[in-house]
Amino acid sequence: MALLELDLRSGALNNHEEVWVILPDREVPEDGYEVLWLFHGAHQDCSEWVRCSSIERYANERGLAVVMPSMLHSYGMDMKYGADYFTMVTEELWYELRWLLPCLSRKREKNFVAGNSMGGYIAYKWALTNPERFGGAGSFSGSLDIVSVLHKHIGEGKVDNHHYLANSFGSPEAVEGTGDDLFWLARDRQDKGEALPRFWCVCGREDFGYELCKNAVKMLREEGLSVEWQEADGAHDFAYWDRQIEPFFDWLGLEKEVR
Repeated sequence: MALLELDLRSGALNNHEEVWVILPDREVPEDGYEVLWLFHGAHQDCSEWVRCSSIERYANERGLAVVMPSMLHSYGMDMKYGADYFTMVTEELWYELRWLLPCLSRKREKNFVAGNSMGGYIAYKWALTNPERFGGAGSFSGSLDIVSVLHKHIGEGKVDNHHYLANSFGSPEAVEGTGDDLFWLARDRQDKGEALPRFWCVCGREDFGYELCKNAVKMLREEGLSVEWQEADGAHDFAYWDRQIEPFFDWLGLEKEVR
């Protein structure tokens, strides 16, 4: 397999963007490799999944390409005080990587998006914003109820060590009922009758965000989303998430190659 470390100039960021890409060691199918766009958690970068999990081995066994952009503390937002990360990913990187790597499939049914913690929010937001691009979306203990997270840490004048949330979102009131609120997004897409990807979510029972994550899935289902919920003993770490990668790939229907 190949691990590519790319440094690309981004107009949206007015800076360079670092992206890691895993390519499997098998012949490229006629319509390209299946692609997982995979986002890291807060306080991390594009190397997190490679350094902390066995994603390379699992992806190679299934002939899957994996794209991992650096999102820093942005929550994938066009930040209130900062750079335009959502624009960078959805309007620049999505197209630029296809020019650079034509082996990546352009088909909706062969593109998926996922992430852990902060990255789970980014993945769901992108899948709901551009549902025509993805066949499935996954969350590994994702911050899906972002409004509640913001109220906890920066609401009513509070700014704790999660000050980066204020930089990204501004305030809970600025997010609720907008395209940055996953529940509003789900409701809006259902009202418009748009065809949506399937959604998958896993969270450990010892995770500090377990109840919030489980309730978020319940609320998304009430908005009409098809969300597969999985749970098991585990905390908010890669000791748990690494064990969930293959079940996620199974759910996506990615088959292992027999050698």
